Amino acid sequence: MSPDSATLVEIVAVGRELLTGHTVDTNSAWLAASLVRLGARVARIAVVDDDVAAIADALREARGRDAVLVVTTGGLGPTADDCTLAGVGGAFGRRLEEHPAALAFVARRYGEFAAAGAVSDGALTPSRRKMAALPAGAQPLDNPIGTAPGVLLNEGDVTVIALPGVPAEMRAVFEAATPHVRARLGTPGHVAEREIASGLGDESVIATALERVAAIVPGVHLKSLATTFSPACDLRVRLTARGADATEVEARVARAVECLTGELARLKIR
Repeated sequence: MSPDSATLVEIVAVGRELLTGHTVDTNSAWLAASLVRLGARVARIAVVDDDVAAIADALREARGRDAVLVVTTGGLGPTADDCTLAGVGGAFGRRLEEHPAALAFVARRYGEFAAAGAVSDGALTPSRRKMAALPAGAQPLDNPIGTAPGVLLNEGDVTVIALPGVPAEMRAVFEAATPHVRARLGTPGHVAEREIASGLGDESVIATALERVAAIVPGVHLKSLATTFSPACDLRVRLTARGADATEVEARVARAVECLTGELARLKIR
């Protein structure tokens, strides 16, 4: 397995509200940035409906693309449309089972919310117990804000981490899951990133310079950050590279910045 494929990660955001445009998927953007900082290569972000088959398909497809980690958001709550865990179980042929530690977590959290007056009582109703039904072999992850635990499932060569959809809860559970993420990613690669002003306002002109630099310095991704057409527009270019050796990666990006600066200067004097 190549160094890149060894850190391949996909994100699956679950929720019809994301597909209808009623809710903006800020979770995936935050997760992608957090995963990249940990050395992952996020290869795909998918949004699927609150549907067991759709969720299962997304997970199986991610595994088929050699993702070693799949992070889901949303669908862990007490209502019938919260079906992410059923989808996870369906993807890997694992039935849902009431997990003692997850049930204890749900009971404790509802007890705490009841004591604080946030809910009328802390009884373990069927809908609340539903949140403690995990795919066989999975384990709960602490949620210090909400009532639904996150879930970790190791399935051979892939790990699934299921996070709540409420952004504050999602972030808190992800932080709790970070040791598991690091364990699955292994030794993280180094990511170097620079951003420079082009001094030009026409992306079609900059394209030529980007192509030349990509040919001169392979292994550096160059991305022009398009905005609006304006006489005062100064488009910026982001350069990114990754690899096992931090010194080599930083040197590669520095060389690309040097080449790009020269190419842009030549374009300006034409």
